[in-house]
Amino acid sequence: MSDSQSNQPDLHKHENHEQAEIQAAASSAVPAQPPQHTGSEPTREASSPLSEVKPQKLLELLKNPSEALKLQPQKDWIYGAIGAAAGVVGFFFWIWFFQEAIRGKYDFFAGFGNLFRYSVMVLATPGKYLLLGVFSIALLVGTLGAVGNWQGARKRNWMEAVTFQGSTQLLFGAGWILSGVIAFLSLQLSMLLGVIILLISLLLLVSQATDLHEVSREKRFLFFVYSISIYLVLLFLAYVIIV
Repeated sequence: MSDSQSNQPDLHKHENHEQAEIQAAASSAVPAQPPQHTGSEPTREASSPLSEVKPQKLLELLKNPSEALKLQPQKDWIYGAIGAAAGVVGFFFWIWFFQEAIRGKYDFFAGFGNLFRYSVMVLATPGKYLLLGVFSIALLVGTLGAVGNWQGARKRNWMEAVTFQGSTQLLFGAGWILSGVIAFLSLQLSMLLGVIILLISLLLLVSQATDLHEVSREKRFLFFVYSISIYLVLLFLAYVIIV
């Protein structure tokens, strides 16, 4: 066998090796294409805030409104909105049931009795009291937040105010609904229970605001005077406009 024939296999191997290197270099030069999403693949939708609500946390707030101080406003603000809504709805049902109980107990009145009854009962319809309840909780939270930022050492934004203060109203909303049901049994007991709930709710929100805004002992008296006075004046104006 001649030398030229013996060298042919090595030559072919060398050429094949060079071709493989050229193909590898060409393939590496082409940028990798990202995976294409087909229309059949499901898209991730933003979850609703209500889907993140935990019944266990609502139960804790229902048992003890002070648990609101443990909430984190950035992710737990929905509990404040739910609590505020529960307070407004509970107040609405209390007024509505109370008026219906009055109407049922005094239907036997006639003449001047009817005139007196309707002058008392039709001061405002339940729908107007629902609107008044919305203004009441909004004005109270807003007033406590504004006066707290003025008199206190720590400033709070609106999200913190709604989360910490609104979530406390869950229990009181349930209490007002209970007061409304009791009105069909005893108007006096229903009124007494409703007023007690109003006072406790106001005391809790004001005392809690002093802690949230870190109001010093020297300024607490003025904080109470300013916050309660401004709130009641604004609520009176809202009542005059709505009713």
